[in-house]
Amino acid sequence: MTHLKITGMTCDSCAAHVKEALEKVPGVQSAIVSYAKGAAQLALDPGTAPDALTAAVAGLGYKAMLAEAPPTDNRTGLFDKVRGWMGAADKGSGGERPLQVAVIGSGGAAMAAALKAVEQGAQVTLIERGTIGGTCVNVGCVPSKIMIRAAHIAHLRRESPFDGGMAPTPPTILRERVLAQQQARVDELRHAKYEGILDGNPAKTVVLTSAFQGRPEPCCP
Repeated sequence: MTHLKITGMTCDSCAAHVKEALEKVPGVQSAIVSYAKGAAQLALDPGTAPDALTAAVAGLGYKAMLAEAPPTDNRTGLFDKVRGWMGAADKGSGGERPLQVAVIGSGGAAMAAALKAVEQGAQVTLIERGTIGGTCVNVGCVPSKIMIRAAHIAHLRRESPFDGGMAPTPPTILRERVLAQQQARVDELRHAKYEGILDGNPAKTVVLTSAFQGRPEPCCP
């Protein structure tokens, strides 16, 4: 059996896509991919090129390496630069000390930052004073577009382009029911895209209000 370490997956659907891509590589007999473990187990024909496996995963936007291969020390990324600035690369008892990251807010950008930091080995605390998901899913993009779509449907019923044979009918709008349907969809998306992902992730979420104290100083040279 050949084992791959895979980073970048955020759900079981990601694992299913990776499995499908790996099983299309010539020489792959079967593949078992686990999102929870961030790993793949493959049965291969003799002589199957490892580069073909990692390339298939990279083609989906994820990163893969042979589990037996030593990790590369690539210090060119922003995350590793921050580790250097903060002194997190110093050796202590038990090996390298993990960088501790606090992410303020829980919107799309905050989630992406938290997941990437966890993926790179940091201890992450996500700080949110209100509802998980931030502005977009809770009060901005998602709920507003649902109401825009509802208004469009009401307009189509009121202004028929086929008046000659399909008379328009002013709709009866039950606002409370429309709002309930809107909120149900918002709750569903919040759980699928935010809460559900955090539940299966080592990032710690705390509910409180955060603030910076003291005079800010640059952390980069």
